[in-house]
Amino acid sequence: MPEHELRAAIEDFIHAHSTCALAAASGDFVRCTPLTYKYRAGKFAVFSEGGLKFRALKENKHVALAIYDEYKGPGSAKSLQVTGIAAVIGADDPDYAAQLDSLDINAAHMQKLHLTLILITPTTLEYLDSTLKDRGYFPRQCLKLS
Repeated sequence: MPEHELRAAIEDFIHAHSTCALAAASGDFVRCTPLTYKYRAGKFAVFSEGGLKFRALKENKHVALAIYDEYKGPGSAKSLQVTGIAAVIGADDPDYAAQLDSLDINAAHMQKLHLTLILITPTTLEYLDSTLKDRGYFPRQCLKLS
C-alpha cells in the first residue's frame, strides 16, 4: 500500500475513535488499561488520575497501545497497534502547561483536575483492515516511524 494512503487510513482510523487499551510492563509486571486519548501532532495524549500502570512506566517507557473496532465476523477486523515511547508529565511538572498548549489542549483546566499526562510518541503503527484485500492490498500494513 502506498505510504501516503496508509498514513491517511491510519489517521482517519485514529480520529474515528477515542478509546484505547494501553499496555505497560516492567520485569514480570504487566498492566493493560482502557483509556481515552486525544491525538495531536502525531502523538497520543492520555490523561490519568493514577493507577498501577505508573508502576511499570517508572521503569520502562516502552508501551503498546491498541485501538480497534468491534469484531463482527470474517472480513470485519479493523485495528491499530501502536508501539511507542511514553513520557509521564505530572500536573506539577514545569513543562506541563507548555506540553498541553503545544497539543492545543486546555492546560488550565487539566491542571485543576491534577491529571497526569502520558504522552506517547509512536515508533511503529501496525494497521489491520480486512477490507484492504478488496483494494488489492495485504490486510496488515506496518508503518515504521523511527
